[in-house]
Amino acid sequence: MSRRLCAAAVAAAMASVSPALVSPAMAADDALLTIGAGVWDVNFNYDRQGEVRAEYRHGDGLFETDSFRGLKPLVGVMATSRGSVFGYGGFAAPFTFGSGGDWEFTPSAGIGAYSRGNGLNLGGTFEFHLGLAVSYAVTDSGRLGLYLTHISNAGINGYNPGENSLLLTWSFAL
Repeated sequence: MSRRLCAAAVAAAMASVSPALVSPAMAADDALLTIGAGVWDVNFNYDRQGEVRAEYRHGDGLFETDSFRGLKPLVGVMATSRGSVFGYGGFAAPFTFGSGGDWEFTPSAGIGAYSRGNGLNLGGTFEFHLGLAVSYAVTDSGRLGLYLTHISNAGINGYNPGENSLLLTWSFAL
């Protein structure tokens, strides 16, 4: 199976399994689609490239309570200007703050499959995704934000350069 096909298969598997794990009785959030563009290798360690990303976050979450919005299943795909592709699935934990809850801070984590294309060798196909996002509700259904992400194999392979990205994002409720 090609690496790109493997990345798509991992993302599709996470998308099909994750919604089945959530409790629809506590749905308080809309599902979100986030699109972003920015810089791959934001800390200039290897090879700075352009990056685009799309991420879907389910509205229902695991472990939701009155004070915790839950772990929201997410799936995403990113591509660089050199043909690298990363498909992933995982969970996000959104927290609102500020007057009226207009601001949102969202840490996220997941696993996925990476295809190098003509880009950076990250040491293998299996990679981990970590993200920190902050966004502001510009409209009732739209958020403008910044998203800092890290992709790494966590030392599973002998070679593990890891990579960081910084993206400007727009999220809209579905």
